[in-house]
Amino acid sequence: MSRRKRETSVETKSFVREAELRPSHVLWLVLAAIVIGGLLYSPALHGWFVFDDEGLPFRRGIQDESLPVWLGGLRPLLMFSYWLNFGISGQDPYGYHIVNLLIHATNTGLVYVVLFRLLALAGWERAKRQRAAIIGAAVFLVHPLATESVSYISGRSESLAAVFMLLTYVVFLGRYPEALSWKRSLAIVTLFGMGVATKENAAGFAGILLLTDLWYPQPFSLKGLRRNHRLYILMAPAVVVAGIYIGRVLMSGESAGFLFKEFTWYQYAFTQARAIFEYIRLAAIPFGQSLDHDFPISHTIIEHGAIFYLALLTILAGVAVAFRRRYWLGCFGLLMFLILLAPTSSIFPIADPLVERRMYLPIVGLILVGCEFVSRMPRPSVAFLIVPMLVMFALLCFERNQLWSKPERLWTMAAEESKSKGRPYAHLAEILISENRCADAIPYLERGERLMPRDYFIETAWGKVLECAGRREDALQRLQRAAAIVPTSTVYQWIGLLYGEMGRAEEAGAALQKAVQLGPGDSGAHSGLGLWYESTGNAVEAEGQYRHALQIDRHNREALGGLARMQRLTTGARQ
Repeated sequence: MSRRKRETSVETKSFVREAELRPSHVLWLVLAAIVIGGLLYSPALHGWFVFDDEGLPFRRGIQDESLPVWLGGLRPLLMFSYWLNFGISGQDPYGYHIVNLLIHATNTGLVYVVLFRLLALAGWERAKRQRAAIIGAAVFLVHPLATESVSYISGRSESLAAVFMLLTYVVFLGRYPEALSWKRSLAIVTLFGMGVATKENAAGFAGILLLTDLWYPQPFSLKGLRRNHRLYILMAPAVVVAGIYIGRVLMSGESAGFLFKEFTWYQYAFTQARAIFEYIRLAAIPFGQSLDHDFPISHTIIEHGAIFYLALLTILAGVAVAFRRRYWLGCFGLLMFLILLAPTSSIFPIADPLVERRMYLPIVGLILVGCEFVSRMPRPSVAFLIVPMLVMFALLCFERNQLWSKPERLWTMAAEESKSKGRPYAHLAEILISENRCADAIPYLERGERLMPRDYFIETAWGKVLECAGRREDALQRLQRAAAIVPTSTVYQWIGLLYGEMGRAEEAGAALQKAVQLGPGDSGAHSGLGLWYESTGNAVEAEGQYRHALQIDRHNREALGGLARMQRLTTGARQ
């Protein structure tokens, strides 16, 4: 070994020792995060299941099935966590909220480790980077943008995937900048795969590993890529497999992907240029949070000023490249933020253009930008900035969790703020109907209708509220108006069932047949039509529809009950 290489090796080993952390320190930080997080999130711990929670396996009737059934769909590791939770907590939401809180506290500890090691790469002395890493981890813990990933049970997809992404990074940075061994590289690829198996957008984290190796020892150096060639040899096939898996989702999904009909990929890109700056604004000034943001689509490059935001985003990325040496940490953090957002905020269309839980891990990149900014401030003024900021974040986090404890208040706030999106009104109406407070929904729907005269969600909500109030004819007219706006299988199922309640059998059958025509893969449409055939005495057709429904969803309770009735009828006729 040459003298220069020996000196480099000694320097590297010395740096690795300097960047090491005691596990006990991380453990104490996690325990502190559990206590502080428990206080801030305490109002939401007894909150009930809301929104997409009702679609989780333990709420869909498969809770008594074997583990392979739970793991049979997308995101098997996420479903495994729910399976474990169900075994302990059953249908009590408290246990699910506790697990989400423990995941968040664990991530806080991992963020501390990541920040500490990245600050070491940036050349910060040990005491300074330890303080900065603790403050950065505290921001991650108490920031109100995290509430949707912690207080929302379905938000676990983000926080649990973040566990594996952060663990991947901790192992990657563990002895950085030493060359990764085959064993460590295999561990990184395994953790990376576990992240993708939790939520598919974790595949984008490969970009963070590449960015780190390209950024150290100096930006756009290839030394790091050559040094860690073992990792990239192992990761290449994993990224290809993940890409094929995600590609299939993008080419077949109804609410996400290139088959999404509401807007095109380039319209989504125009919109996301604006959304990225709204995420930054929410990270710095977290006022105006919502469970369902009313964020309009930019159908053209001019609409809603999209061209201005695209130009600003290009300038921002250019600044990060141009000033990469002078502001090493801040430029790295900005690019990290953009890479972590890219799977959901680029060109791949998703039904909801702005969702707060997508910021769960990308906020770490902005924390690094904050570290760069604060490091250049006079030391006495830093405390005057940091302390009020943490207090503000903590108070807003606690306030947000008070809303999560009462879903009605969450949806009421979302509806009050929504001027072009009817879905919050529909969810608010659903909650009020479930509490037998149908009349309370009417003022909100009247406001929604004034703002959005022809909105599918507003019309369907009117139909359900009027049916709840016993005004079936009025409810029918509303549902028919909704079907004229967007003819979906679901709305025709509601129309068919309403006709059935009104004793209008012929119209009920026609509506339910239309529902099956519009949604041949909709289990509910087939079971609804089966129920209609059963009511008309056509046992053969009824049994056929029930069986068809069960081929699509073998846990369809209406179809299971209907098929059991048909079989008893057949058995009785034979006897």
